[in-house]
Amino acid sequence: MDSPTVNRSTPFLAAVCLLLLIVMLTPTTVSAEEPKPTVICTTSVLGSIVEDLAGDKVDVVIIASTSACPAHYDVRPKDVEAVMRASLILYHGMEAWLEKLVETSGSNATTVKVSGTWNTPEGAITYYTNVAEILNEYLGLDTSERLEKSIESINSTAEYLKARAQEKGVEKVKVICMTWQKPFVSWLGFNVILEYGPPEKLSSSDVAELVENGKKEGAMLVISNLQSGTAVGKYIADEIGAIHVVLTNFPDPGEGLWNLSHVFVHNAESLF
Repeated sequence: MDSPTVNRSTPFLAAVCLLLLIVMLTPTTVSAEEPKPTVICTTSVLGSIVEDLAGDKVDVVIIASTSACPAHYDVRPKDVEAVMRASLILYHGMEAWLEKLVETSGSNATTVKVSGTWNTPEGAITYYTNVAEILNEYLGLDTSERLEKSIESINSTAEYLKARAQEKGVEKVKVICMTWQKPFVSWLGFNVILEYGPPEKLSSSDVAELVENGKKEGAMLVISNLQSGTAVGKYIADEIGAIHVVLTNFPDPGEGLWNLSHVFVHNAESLF
């Protein structure tokens, strides 16, 4: 009598089926990178600092143009969309339009004010230090190593520019300077004999007085701030026979000015 045929593959197939069933019923964990936090910066000053400190750990969105005063910026629809996805918003305090922009976007992002003079090496270091603390407090980012390198870069730039200014004897050069550029121009050592405020606030008599006193004092340079407009400075320079120089207060990657150190060198070389 023939012995019964045994299918030896049956236990194996049963084991495979059981394993597949276990796999199907086991929750699957998909490995995915956490989305980068978006940091909204009202100006390229703040944006360049965040980029220097945080690198590719965040997405940086800069709102205002580098060629105009941020106080007079006109909000656009794309700004609302950007603020909607913000994790953190940094501003200076001059941006009267920001509150309405945040309200319109419905954003719940933390808004932090970073104020003070930034267009001197000391001011820039204060800005970098403050922004590093903010990034750590609100986003948990440790940027201490990058902060140290940034401060070293600012200090070395300052040392180089001071030496160049002394070589040029800038302390003998009398200048008329737009108020927003006075901190940097004075830091370099130029003799600022007169200053003027935002052009839109100057009367014709104010300009006439600047021309008269500039001639009397022997002003050699008239310095305008790009973002405030340059027509008044050029007019004064032409009237008194001085050289007209336009400086900027904001980094502009399109011009090769990636951060404040680049701005300092650019402005100093324009004056030298």
